[in-house]
Amino acid sequence: MKKLVICLFIGLMAWSSQAQRFDTGWYFSAGFNAVGNLGTRNPVENLGDFAFRTPFAVAFENKWSREFAIEQDLSFNGFKKGVAIDNGTPDKTLTYFSTNTNFKWYFTDYIFPEEDWLDVYVGAGVGLFTIDELNTSGNISVGAAYWFSEYFGVRLQTTAKFAVNAKNREFDNNHWQHFVQAVFRL
Repeated sequence: MKKLVICLFIGLMAWSSQAQRFDTGWYFSAGFNAVGNLGTRNPVENLGDFAFRTPFAVAFENKWSREFAIEQDLSFNGFKKGVAIDNGTPDKTLTYFSTNTNFKWYFTDYIFPEEDWLDVYVGAGVGLFTIDELNTSGNISVGAAYWFSEYFGVRLQTTAKFAVNAKNREFDNNHWQHFVQAVFRL
């Protein structure tokens, strides 16, 4: 009996690890995000400082071909009172809100043509975000999704956000946003 259970478990793991990527369709993702609390206007300085207060993020994606997709996301986070944010220190707790529209290029077939359980992509787009004032950003993203089954996966993504009015904003400047999300094929 013990051998049968072990064989069934190994067989199930082998079957589930052969999840297949899908060429087209709608996807929903939900999870967490961390916002780079840089303390400077330079987007690559102090990468270890992150805001993680109410870090919720959701997104809808339409993959209209094997390589291309468009995604709309919403994310919330926040900064604690007294923590340096882009050359300033807020005297109150601030809420971060962001919405972005990104175009994605999935290039997995070019580097891992035999792997159906992995999706690797880069993306670019525009967004609106607010910490203390409303600002817009140009975004560059890189990410990957690991598929456990044909309907469920986990995605990791990093987005660099370059604020349009960085010089005129005390807190709403260039920053990084990192995501860990569960992805569901609809």
